[in-house]
Order: sequence, then C-alpha cells, then structure tokens
Amino acid sequence: MAILVTGAGGLVGRAAVAALTKQGIEHVRAIVRRPGDGGDLRQHGAKVALMDAADPDALEAAMTGVFTAVSLTGSLWDGDDPAVTVLEPARVFVEVARRTGVRRLVVLSPAGGGDGGNPWLDAKAEAEALVTTSGLEHAVLRCTHVVGPGSRLAERLRGPGPVLVPGNGRQQVAPVWVGDVATAIAAADDSAEPLHDVWTLAGPTRTSFDGFVDALNQATADKLHLHGDPVPAGHPGLTAVQAEVLAADSLPDPAVPPAPGVTPIPLADAVARTRHA
Repeated sequence: MAILVTGAGGLVGRAAVAALTKQGIEHVRAIVRRPGDGGDLRQHGAKVALMDAADPDALEAAMTGVFTAVSLTGSLWDGDDPAVTVLEPARVFVEVARRTGVRRLVVLSPAGGGDGGNPWLDAKAEAEALVTTSGLEHAVLRCTHVVGPGSRLAERLRGPGPVLVPGNGRQQVAPVWVGDVATAIAAADDSAEPLHDVWTLAGPTRTSFDGFVDALNQATADKLHLHGDPVPAGHPGLTAVQAEVLAADSLPDPAVPPAPGVTPIPLADAVARTRHA
C-alpha cells in the first residue's frame, strides 16, 4: 500500500520523502502547496500532488489506498492564525483518514506542548489530541527545534549583523537533525506492530539558545536579545507567537519515551551537514 506525506515541501517533509523512498517504499504520495516544491521530491521517486491539505475532496482522492498518512503541516512559520494553519488541516487529515480506511497516522508535535498560553502550541496540542483519540493507529513525534538545509529558523539565526534572539538567550534547547526526524518517521511506518505511541525526539547536545546561535554561525555571534521589544527595522520579523515559542525551552520530556531505532547526531555534526548539503 501507499504512504502519503502532507507538508512534503517543507524541511522535514523533503527529508521524510527521501527516507521513505530509500527504505524501498514504491508508492510515496507527496502533497505540496507550491508548484516549485515538487522537483526534489520527484527525483526521489515520489508522486507529487499540488493541493491544499485542508481541502477534504482533494485529500480524499490522494489518501485512497494509503496505509500510513504522515502530517507535516502547521509549521511555526506557516502563518499568523494557528486555527487556519494547524487545526483545520489536522481536522481534515483525521476525518479523511478515517473515511478512506487509512491504517496508521504519523504526526509531529513540538517538544514543549501547549499549556494554555501560546496559540500555536495550544493548536498543536489540540491537533495531537485529534490524532491520539482518532481510533486509528498512530505515532506522535514530539520534536525539539529541527536543524537542516533550508531551515527557516536557522536562516533567522545566522549573521552577519546582530542576530535577534527572543528572550534572554539562556533558554535551554536540544536541537535535532532533520535526518533523524525522517528516520523516526520511516521507522514508524515500517513497524510491524500496531502503534498507539507518543515519542520524544531531541538531539544529544543540550545548550543555551545563545549557544545554539553560536553553533549555527560557527563563531560567537553578535546578538540582540529582544525581551519582548519590537523587532528593529531592517531585520526579518518574528511574530509575537513565534518569539514566545523560541523564548521558551525546547527539551525532551523525560516522561515520554524516545523514538525507537534512532540515535540522534550531535549539534556540531548537524550544523556541518546543514552547511554542506
């Protein structure tokens, strides 16, 4: 049977499609929103469909005959309204999966989770709940900040010039390499056992956010800590929601088991791979 990946044009989506096709899966259906996102995916052998993942009719046609459906929509960078960018695609994803007989769902959540304050984190927590209460097999990967080629977060944290750092820079992070996330997704699809699991996925390097910025720049970078202040003119903007997420810790929950079959690489290796990709 086929596997479907929504949000396949994004950072994790591209890596996941590559990992799935490398695993020998013959029918990988990749859903993208922009025409320019399909080239690399087709080179990996995926069948690419251009559509809105929140369109139930279009998604139903793409999901028919699918065993595992992977949802990678709802990035922190996708838009200003999490009800539109996170919740609506999640509702459609689960509803259509039930209707078309999909067996297994795989989704990503942020490691921090929602606690009743940040709209994006709360929307992601609600989307996760839709999956875990769907009655379908599922694997939820709660990931820390993801590093990889084309990462919009990494692009915002590189110089030259002062790097804008939400918060005081002392928040703790354990960034994870995108290839390790893709490996976990492929392993979830490949599991011969029924899955009803929530896993955590983080890199082995724990550092401050300031340390993360320095690692990405491979030098001590000039930084401008926002502390809730407006973004200065001439710098790429962060919304209040994005800044609040980045000002918090991004660490694995010790109460949640790690994703099986994955040995995450250190941050220095992840940065080197990002730069040379």
